[in-house]
Amino acid sequence: MQYSKPPLTFPEQADLLLSRGLTGDKDVIISRLRAVSYYRLSGYWYPFRNPDSTIQAGTDIDKIWQRYVFDRRLRMLVMDAIERVEVAVRTDVVYNFSHQYGSFAYQDNANLPHLSRSQHERFLGQIAKETRRSKEVFVNHFKNRYGDQHPWLPLWMATEIMTFGGLLTLFRGLDAAMKKKITKQYGVADTVFNSWLLAL
Repeated sequence: MQYSKPPLTFPEQADLLLSRGLTGDKDVIISRLRAVSYYRLSGYWYPFRNPDSTIQAGTDIDKIWQRYVFDRRLRMLVMDAIERVEVAVRTDVVYNFSHQYGSFAYQDNANLPHLSRSQHERFLGQIAKETRRSKEVFVNHFKNRYGDQHPWLPLWMATEIMTFGGLLTLFRGLDAAMKKKITKQYGVADTVFNSWLLAL
């Protein structure tokens, strides 16, 4: 099936919504559409849609906008909390692992006994990829100063450029004693902590 809907101007988008039953001042609707876009905002009036694509009586732009603003604020609060957890876990993993095994010991699969050889290779491949792509000043400084002797970053630098998924892989690979040591301060078992990280 060919898609043939043309792009609409903001006033045309507002007229379409008004014709479908949304209530509110047209200029306000236009300003909301300019700020957020029709397509994004449509998710917030979707619960008020009738089967024929009209909008339920009594649904106004202010109600839709309030839901959007609430969702945006909630998302920001959640992201702030996730970032705090992520930074704390990065710190704990790096500190404990580096002090027990050394700065570059993550390269040795034996130090991450819960990763298979192929998982460890993928983990290292991701770090290498992130290192090549990184524009961070500290990465370039390390490469220029120590790159002739060390093709890999020390763990505390590597964790700063790895994804949250990479951090989860690193945590999963730790031996049981180290996992317990790290998770003890959070007051949960390592299996529970692992599931929390996965959910985050």
